[in-house]
Amino acid sequence: MYRREALKWLMGAAGTVLTGGLFSKRGYADGFPAGLHSKTIRPLQCGWIDDPAARQKFERTHLRPFLSQQYDSIKGSGEGRVVLLYKFFEEITSSPLVSHHQEIGDCVAHAFGLGVDVLTAVRILMFGQREMWITKCATEIIYAGSRVEVGGGRLRKDGSMGTWASEFVRDWGILLRQAYWNGKYDYTNYSGRVARELGKTGVPDRLEPLCRLHPVKTCAIVRSWEECRDAVANGYPVAMCSNTGFNTKRDRDGFLRRSRRPWYHAMVILGIDDKSRRPGALVQNSWGPNWVSGPTRHDQPAGSFWVDPRTINYALRQGDSIALSGYVGYPRIKIPDYHIW
Repeated sequence: MYRREALKWLMGAAGTVLTGGLFSKRGYADGFPAGLHSKTIRPLQCGWIDDPAARQKFERTHLRPFLSQQYDSIKGSGEGRVVLLYKFFEEITSSPLVSHHQEIGDCVAHAFGLGVDVLTAVRILMFGQREMWITKCATEIIYAGSRVEVGGGRLRKDGSMGTWASEFVRDWGILLRQAYWNGKYDYTNYSGRVARELGKTGVPDRLEPLCRLHPVKTCAIVRSWEECRDAVANGYPVAMCSNTGFNTKRDRDGFLRRSRRPWYHAMVILGIDDKSRRPGALVQNSWGPNWVSGPTRHDQPAGSFWVDPRTINYALRQGDSIALSGYVGYPRIKIPDYHIW
């Protein structure tokens, strides 16, 4: 009975992603939360690596690693508000936000990549920054840089960590979905194969100077619902990296209940609603649009779901979820009209 139910759950949750090997056991970290046993509940290893030692190193080597240490100016600012950051992205791109569809265990890069994309739109439209929208981030570069440039290439399996990804986008920067060096390096379209290759070798040397032109200025660990709510309310997406798992059928309010099956996974929080009778955060997944079903609200993007504050607290207290702010984008340049004389 257990195997039949498990197979049904996996097929409903993953859809065609399953065929891409996303949940393949090969190459992932082991580990089970207290009270769970591998013989009864097998976690979904989607690409987040739970490494307390790496998080402790990040905390020791950064002057102010936590949002709470630089939080006074925004504390409480999200109380009683509805802020939907994905709306800024949809306005600036003139199209609905399309869920990423990861092919390997690179969920951390997808969470950070979409987070930077939305942060760019917010900076332009909310804060009036003199920047221009060009295109999305290349998640393959974030994946490679987090694993090799930051992590030292010590992983022999798919996956990364929030603290590693935050160090890369802050200290090294990002690249866009474009071709570089006359097409020698082309990241126009996402490729799990390319991500896996770069995850072993790192960011090409020729591209590192281009990355450094566009860093995310501030990355801070978020540890509570209140911090998350206030960060999002001020335009800062939060990459949520944890082992928190969910069911796949939204309830009448668009929420997913937490499941007993852990997901070692990263997703990005792109909205908060602290005004309605049922407060929560809007979480965008990277499994395509059809892995989840059920009612929605606030015209939320396909493949997303709402999560209650208690579950958000559980996920964030694991210590690897990051708020992004202050991206150095692409300055808006006024080019004179071209005239034929």
